[in-house]
Amino acid sequence: MRKVIVSSRTFGKVVSIGEELLRNNGFAVFYARTVPDTLIDEDYLAELVKREQPYAIICGTEPITRKVLENSQNLRIVMKRGVGIDNIDLQAATSLNIAVGNVPEANQKAVAELTLGLILALVRHLYDAIQSTKSGKWIPFIGHELNNLTIGVIGTGRIGREVIKLLCGFGAKILAYDIAPNIELTMQYGVKYVSLDTLLKMSDIVTIHVPLTKETHHMIGQRELEIMKPTAFIINTARGEIIDEVALYNHLKEKKIAGAALDVFSQEPPVNNPLLNLDNVIATPHMGAYTFEAMEKMDRICAETIIAFSRGEKLSNIINADMISA
Repeated sequence: MRKVIVSSRTFGKVVSIGEELLRNNGFAVFYARTVPDTLIDEDYLAELVKREQPYAIICGTEPITRKVLENSQNLRIVMKRGVGIDNIDLQAATSLNIAVGNVPEANQKAVAELTLGLILALVRHLYDAIQSTKSGKWIPFIGHELNNLTIGVIGTGRIGREVIKLLCGFGAKILAYDIAPNIELTMQYGVKYVSLDTLLKMSDIVTIHVPLTKETHHMIGQRELEIMKPTAFIINTARGEIIDEVALYNHLKEKKIAGAALDVFSQEPPVNNPLLNLDNVIATPHMGAYTFEAMEKMDRICAETIIAFSRGEKLSNIINADMISA
């Protein structure tokens, strides 16, 4: 019987459809979690892979390194329960003829809706208003309407596009930056593509939706933050390392920008991160994809992809499909 090791902290946590699909198709499922909601380290996972010799791994954000990958002679596919594969050594996987897949169409609505919620929380000071009212005070906080603001969207892939669709309902002016502009967004939603510097300079709100790569690591640093308006807000629901957190902290502390909403951090969970001590920061625990609907889709697609791959089917969500042999 082929084995599947689940190192993801969230696979099977909300719904059981993924595990049921795998078991009903002849796979044995092993959960690698030792302590709930803690990240599994490389050494532990490498030893588990060596002992169990799985056919597949379903991972979250834990490191899937060469050390992990080369420990099973049976390993044929690694499924990322999410979109970004920055935690997987794709080059090592390909050299070992191991497929790497993801679920790019499962969580874009969930992440986009959280992004919109964070935007509204910032511009209407919802966090401060809630805390103030619950403490017995009665202070109406004044904010802004989105139709009077310019919103800059960095990255117009699936999630960025979904954010733009939602924002258009509010009548906001939308600027965008992407290395591959989407003409359809310009035609259908009036999105104006500009340089990154222009977007940062002109936007009242900047929201980040790019994958973490060598090129996007610290894409927003001190120089970029200096360009932003002192009244501007920045939102990050992508990856923490895309922003230089030290530079962001300094700019927020000195009120060089108005505020930030962060669902992601360079270290998760954040330990002694000074950003969490600032009054002009809203923080959430990397919960962009945490909806019942997205959870069900991600678990189901992970299982269906492993099953289909084992049958030799060609799949559009296998990232290195053209570089491995069947």
